Amino acid sequence: MVVALGALVIFWIPIMTGLGLMEPPKPRPQVTEQYDQQTEQQPLTETQTTPSGTPQAQPLAGSNVVNATLDQAIFDVPADSIYIETDVWSIIMTNYGGGPISFKLKKYLDQSGQPIEMLPDCENATPELSIQEGAVTDSRLPFVSSLPSRNYRVENSPFDISYRFQSETGNIVTKKYRFYPDRYDYDLVIEITKGSDMGTVREYSIEWNNRLSPTELNIQDDYTSFWAAAMMGNEIFKFDDYDNGRFSLSHDGATQWVATRSKFFSAILVSRSRLGSGVKASGIEMPVQTLDDIVDGKALAVALSMDVPYETAFVDSFSVFVGPMDYGILNNFNNDVVDIIDIGTTPIVGWIVKIFAIPIMWLLPRMYEIIPNYGVVIILFSLLVKVITLPLSKKTVRSMLAMKEIQPLMEELKKKHKKNPQALNREMMKLYKEHGVNPLSGCLPLLPQMPLFFALFAVFRSTILLRQAPLMLWWDDLSRGATSFTDPYIILVILMAGFMFFQQKMTMTDPKNKMLIYMMPLMMGFFFYQAAAGLVLYWTCYSLFSWVEQLAFKKLQISTAEVVVDKK
Repeated sequence: MVVALGALVIFWIPIMTGLGLMEPPKPRPQVTEQYDQQTEQQPLTETQTTPSGTPQAQPLAGSNVVNATLDQAIFDVPADSIYIETDVWSIIMTNYGGGPISFKLKKYLDQSGQPIEMLPDCENATPELSIQEGAVTDSRLPFVSSLPSRNYRVENSPFDISYRFQSETGNIVTKKYRFYPDRYDYDLVIEITKGSDMGTVREYSIEWNNRLSPTELNIQDDYTSFWAAAMMGNEIFKFDDYDNGRFSLSHDGATQWVATRSKFFSAILVSRSRLGSGVKASGIEMPVQTLDDIVDGKALAVALSMDVPYETAFVDSFSVFVGPMDYGILNNFNNDVVDIIDIGTTPIVGWIVKIFAIPIMWLLPRMYEIIPNYGVVIILFSLLVKVITLPLSKKTVRSMLAMKEIQPLMEELKKKHKKNPQALNREMMKLYKEHGVNPLSGCLPLLPQMPLFFALFAVFRSTILLRQAPLMLWWDDLSRGATSFTDPYIILVILMAGFMFFQQKMTMTDPKNKMLIYMMPLMMGFFFYQAAAGLVLYWTCYSLFSWVEQLAFKKLQISTAEVVVDKK
């Protein structure tokens, strides 16, 4: 059997290709968004289509029309760009809007092998400053940079750059940036001196107006993780309640941060100098054409609102995170931004999952430092869990073996007291006591396993640690599941179901439960079909180790005399 399974693993693709059930490997899928006519005619408060057909986020409120008093000098300053390279980012800054128009994550690649772009098809500097409910935005304002246009490398110390705009009416907007060599967050300081045409302004917003793009092979699964969020007071609000394919909302209240996210990446705006006054968010659902199918895509924008003081000049500071939703990174970022990963946030029972999930997310990277293969790490982790639960498993297996030995006696009692259920229950309890059998002991190992299982499901579904992490051969991404029945990842599901079948067959004590031996592996296989391969690998190995454990117990020929429970 082992040889057959090994051959199946090695020759899966040639076999499926030869049988005509699978086409030769294709390039990674590319996506293009398709909007219907109704979508294209929506106001600029939501995502629209650029002339090239690519969705481009626009201001959340109001129109993208610049106030006439600020518009006079727009074409007097030529556009220029500054290129900044850190250990983790490749950034392009523009003087029109005085901010980034490109953020590429150097350590994370998309499905075509290119660094992930966090500002895809960006035309406006992001985040964007919006005043007078969107009537004035800084994306078209010609700022002047403090540094000449060229390439800059950030190595040993922070890198500072600022942009300044002054209108003819006395409005001065200064945006100061500080980038760090090895961090996924940067500092943003906004200084505003109000002129005559801003005298009645009582609020402005800093907006992440550019959509995120899907980065994973299973594009539909990626899009299901697209949503916006805000920390208001001590509670996180999630925004993805679409009505007829769109939503647009605004909430007032003390706001610490706002964010937009995909499956593994996020952009987060955190107010540092003072709390924000509210959040604005909008989203739109649209059909997305891939190479093979049309899926339901999403594009979102989010903004942090800030009250404007009565003073003629004021300063606000922010932290802007643009990068992977890595628990270790976000946990050090404070302000509870780590909850954007969405682990342990389920009402009522979420805290139980979190108790197990946090140690897992802490342990796995440290095991990886010793063994640089997350597939092997997961195998060893499943072995570790099996060792920890060994005492409970040992007691359970012994009790099950004892149940098998007393099965003939139980059948005699059932025949003898067929018409007297009370007497049958009384005699069966007496039989259990005489032979030291606990009929509930079979459930003992499941008690700690259930919250652990849910925690593993949450972690492996959400953690970026397994993204594009290889095991061996063609299993090169433990964060994804099978995409079809011919996908080599289905082999892990088959192995898992097979080991579960053998494990349950060995522990079956009541012939009436025979159907469960066949049904449970099939149900679990269906449930795990598209689950993260890391989770499938864990459960496969755990079932294998449980099977080996039961073989060992059976070989010892444990009798009922050995399973007498200490009655003290």
